[in-house]
Amino acid sequence: MNLPTSFEVIAEWASANMLQVQEARFRFAQYVVLRAIADSRSLSASLVFKGGNALDFFWEPNRSTKDLDFSMKDGDHRMPDLKKLLGDSLLGVGRLMGVSCRIQHLEQQPPGQDKTFITFMGKVGYALPDDRKNRERILQGTNVSSVVPFDVSINELICATEKIDLGGIHSLQVCTLEDIVAEKLRALLQQIPRNRLRRQDVLDIAMILGTRRLDETKIAAYLMQKAGARKIQVSKSAFHDEEIRTRASVDYVHLEATVRKTFIPFEEAFSKVIGYVDCLNIPD
Repeated sequence: MNLPTSFEVIAEWASANMLQVQEARFRFAQYVVLRAIADSRSLSASLVFKGGNALDFFWEPNRSTKDLDFSMKDGDHRMPDLKKLLGDSLLGVGRLMGVSCRIQHLEQQPPGQDKTFITFMGKVGYALPDDRKNRERILQGTNVSSVVPFDVSINELICATEKIDLGGIHSLQVCTLEDIVAEKLRALLQQIPRNRLRRQDVLDIAMILGTRRLDETKIAAYLMQKAGARKIQVSKSAFHDEEIRTRASVDYVHLEATVRKTFIPFEEAFSKVIGYVDCLNIPD
């Protein structure tokens, strides 16, 4: 696991991972949030950790982001449930680990009762043991600037997970590498209908392909399922659409400043992705 798991090891962990201590302090705060989810019976059963940080923290360390991204397996949970469950667990884990923390923001996007694919977007304010001023502010219910952003998506299809022991009461559910790659491939295809740019997915997939042996049968099946849930047509020719390439290339070079180990130039990375797609058992 690519995270510091206690306040006492932050400096040592930062040195071993060639990171600034301030970054390691933030990573420890992220661990506290993940641990809070693992310590809750309900949250550990319903939330699945996914995306770039799931990849970086558990499978292939290379590039991290600020947000912790989750999918909720049980679509019946709503924002008040999430706020209470996570808030209560944060209090318990915070006391155990010497960290003051509270949910200081949580909203639904897009708003409205009639939405199918919604995301709860939140921020956990935190203060580490040596931050007395902000610990007092959190105790008083006042917002602080040190936050861990998190997103919880509803009704997103998760195809495969593994349980990871964080040393808590329960295990954390984390998307498998095959599920993450399939999700990133779907996101690349969905750039056009959603008017998005997904440069990070090209780098992440290319990096994984260079270091891991993946189950192509699972990835093809997961991609078809995930795209089908979003009514996105999957084909090899769709990935060759020039607009897919153009959108993914926008500001790609800026990713180099975010990686710790491997940066692959865009043309090389995109060629690896397309070459891999062409080998998958999906429609031509």
